[in-house]
Amino acid sequence: MGSTKFEIDPFPKADIRLSKQPAKLLIATSNRKPMVLPRYVSQWCMSKRKRYFDLAVGLLALIFCAPAMVLIGWLIKMTSSGPALFRQERVGLHQQNFVVLKFRTMKHGASDADRGSMVTKQGDPRMTRVGAVLRRLKLDELPQLINVVRGDMSFVGPRPKIPEHECLYMLSRPGITGAATVVFSDEESLLADVPANFVEHYVTSVLNPEKCRLDAHYIETAKFGTDIRILMRTLFKIGDQSDIDWEAHAASSHRSLGFIARPISKVTVTVDPEEARGLEGKLALKEN
Repeated sequence: MGSTKFEIDPFPKADIRLSKQPAKLLIATSNRKPMVLPRYVSQWCMSKRKRYFDLAVGLLALIFCAPAMVLIGWLIKMTSSGPALFRQERVGLHQQNFVVLKFRTMKHGASDADRGSMVTKQGDPRMTRVGAVLRRLKLDELPQLINVVRGDMSFVGPRPKIPEHECLYMLSRPGITGAATVVFSDEESLLADVPANFVEHYVTSVLNPEKCRLDAHYIETAKFGTDIRILMRTLFKIGDQSDIDWEAHAASSHRSLGFIARPISKVTVTVDPEEARGLEGKLALKEN
């Protein structure tokens, strides 16, 4: 089936006052793959106050981090060939694609056969030595401050994904960090235990749907205080997460028997063993 273009109704102005407006009124219902649809949009999510906060803090952070960003760019250029910045198309507000900016952490100019999965896991051989450090410290995300200032992104919101992996109706700007980012902060180390030919399927069929449920819950309930708590936990890894019910919200969909379960932070994700064996068989035939 061919790709279906979204016919999105124009979203109300940024100073919307329609907390809990049904989200189905804001988007088309036809799509080529299952999607997670928030039930409504909170007042804060698309308010002018959130945008002003992002713009003011983003400009200050960009000025403060500029020397470090110049140094990081120089290190990347000196230690590997290719550009310092990595650009990739991601899904943004109202399913409109935009170009996200990151520091390049992988070898540049590999052939299509060498590029492998669109998902990066711990110990990925495509990663440069400087890139591995940047990813571990999350410094590769610094150029996204430019995306925030431009209005493509917010500081807090659903993480933007490539179009092939997106399964959330984006009724808010994507964020540098978010509810799912906090819960799945150890995603790369988790994926290290997944067989290489199963990683992308595992991400798209198991992890991404759980992330989308967390992000949908954020879109429905976000307030200024929510953003501050998420930012604090992202930056300083402080606080007890027991007062946030995103983890329980995501875990509630995986309580059936007969599945292999693995805890991720406080979320339990599941894999159907029959599906896993079937997929591995198909991949083996394809490779042969």
